Amino acid sequence: MIEVITFYLIKSWLYENSVAIERRLPEYANPSITHNVEFSFHPSSEIATLEARKTDAPLTAKKIHRLLNSPDWSRDGFKTNNLLSNDGILRNGCVLHADDARLMVARLAGSTATDYSVSVNRLVPHPFAVMECKRVGVEEGVNKGPQTIEKAKQGAYVARTVSALQKVRMRDGTTYGVLQTDAGQLRYEPYNDFLHQIIESNDRALLEDFTLTIGVVSNHGNWFTAEDHNKELKVLADSYDWLLFLSDAGLAEFVRSLILDQMNNIKQSQRPFIKATTGVEEAIGSPRSGWIFTLTLHCATISTGTRPRSKDGLTLYRPQTLQSIN
Repeated sequence: MIEVITFYLIKSWLYENSVAIERRLPEYANPSITHNVEFSFHPSSEIATLEARKTDAPLTAKKIHRLLNSPDWSRDGFKTNNLLSNDGILRNGCVLHADDARLMVARLAGSTATDYSVSVNRLVPHPFAVMECKRVGVEEGVNKGPQTIEKAKQGAYVARTVSALQKVRMRDGTTYGVLQTDAGQLRYEPYNDFLHQIIESNDRALLEDFTLTIGVVSNHGNWFTAEDHNKELKVLADSYDWLLFLSDAGLAEFVRSLILDQMNNIKQSQRPFIKATTGVEEAIGSPRSGWIFTLTLHCATISTGTRPRSKDGLTLYRPQTLQSIN
């Protein structure tokens, strides 16, 4: 569910044309080891916007290749993915073709009564940012959380190994960023200062192998109020460049807005969803008692360059709160 919410956030940032989903990313300067990342962001250029008849479904990669009618792409190199199945199942970030020099990704840009509009984009393989989703901590209403520290460690390892900007801990506990220049020298500065310099820079040498790492984590329990922060949070905050927090209440608001309140549009989906997530057949539109539907997202928007604020060494972001719904 957090992955779905994250994808909607990416769409709201207008980065859908640049995103690839569930791609393997090599470690920096160590391509023999790769890691699967949920969302990666790549420099993108549009190849074409195509029109396809709805009667042509399913929209397969090879059908889209025929519509492109371009000699630059070999049919043999195309994937077997379906952008849209016969049953109307949509594959977001559908990869059509991949090689060492490029990714071709299709998305459904729109539709009319008779046609689909398909946008095809070429992506540079190396991403400028990645997003990983982690649901950790103690959920509201329970005393003990799941054993998620190992998941946090796995995510932390990936975040520390995929970018040219490396973190080094000094004796006094401060963190420095270290990057090797084209001349072979090591450049080092306080990490957060160096990070912002690179993000705001147009210097190709700084940006070439840099990857911004973003963690999207659930905000359970007392992460922000306890004297000792949750261990998972410390591990993630020490590794990712940015952290975005989603509260239990925010997750509930998303479910209510998308599933429970859409009574006339998705009746066939509602009851299986409710039964799968609660274990009981609850009345449609009747939220479980004790839920407070409020959305609190602590986030920084990449496109506007919102700067983070720091608290106790953890990177936090200004909250945006929607009105509570009882």
